[in-house]
Amino acid sequence: MKRLVLCWLSLALLLTYLCPLYYRLYVLHLDSHGTYYRMLWLLPVTVTIGYAACRAIYVHRRVGAVIACAVLILCGSFTYASADSSRAENAYHVPQYVIDLADEMVRDVPGVNVYACVPLEMLFYLRQYDADVCLVYGREAVEPAWGYYNETYEAYELAEELDWDQVLELTRDESRGVGVATYFVVPDGRQMDSDPEDHGLELVFESGGYVLYADRVAQAFVREILAGTPYME
Repeated sequence: MKRLVLCWLSLALLLTYLCPLYYRLYVLHLDSHGTYYRMLWLLPVTVTIGYAACRAIYVHRRVGAVIACAVLILCGSFTYASADSSRAENAYHVPQYVIDLADEMVRDVPGVNVYACVPLEMLFYLRQYDADVCLVYGREAVEPAWGYYNETYEAYELAEELDWDQVLELTRDESRGVGVATYFVVPDGRQMDSDPEDHGLELVFESGGYVLYADRVAQAFVREILAGTPYME
């Protein structure tokens, strides 16, 4: 069984991955987001290394254990001493301002997902902390090779100056139902064509150099849809 899993199965997966015919079929019909490399994750690399190390030190366990530990220590790097490392701000290991903003957003209607427009640098952190906060555009936006296009993304993130009339025309589309965007996170100092409060937005929170605006018009629309449901009791 060990030989089957660690040897023959791994070899079969590797040969399949390297097969030009399989590559062509996968890329043309299954892989629309450039994730072919993830097939390599199926290889039991960690298990194989662990098993090989145990077999290598089986006869001289104490000496072998010391050598194995020395190899791991000397061949690795001390993560906490690296230039990019920093002390975690909280137990979630995400920036504290993300937690503060997310907690503020989910207070509107408990149990109902809220939709928000946020800067690109917050995309991964926000969903990692609270999946009840949904995004009008997601991680596809940060992968140029995917050729991602979204009208709201173009108007909200890429525009040199934030045009609230254009953005709100897109986000208040009633065909989205409860999926209309009710919150906007704007970096402090972002260029805007007008005051957000002139468009029915209200500044509700600030944290870490970001300003959170609530769209009261969109929130009223969501409450109207949810009227009579247990969420509004």
